[in-house]
Amino acid sequence: MKELILYIQPNCGLCEDAKIQINLAKEDVKFNIEEVNIEENEVLNTLYCLRVPVLIDRSNQKIVQEGQVDFVKIIEYFTDDINNV
Repeated sequence: MKELILYIQPNCGLCEDAKIQINLAKEDVKFNIEEVNIEENEVLNTLYCLRVPVLIDRSNQKIVQEGQVDFVKIIEYFTDDINNV
């Protein structure tokens, strides 16, 4: 099963929207999601501060989406991944 990481920060409206979109995507594809608060890690905060939310595939560290997270794009990411195997 795919493992994704969602980098977020507190008081982030886009982050809250991303969580909703991720839950919608989980209705069609199966994956695990780990939420990471970037403010708890100086390196992550430096990397992603102006880019959150950032959704990353844990297996290859590929950015799936950042900023605006959309459930259709998440589903397409999984579909493309399956078709390229």
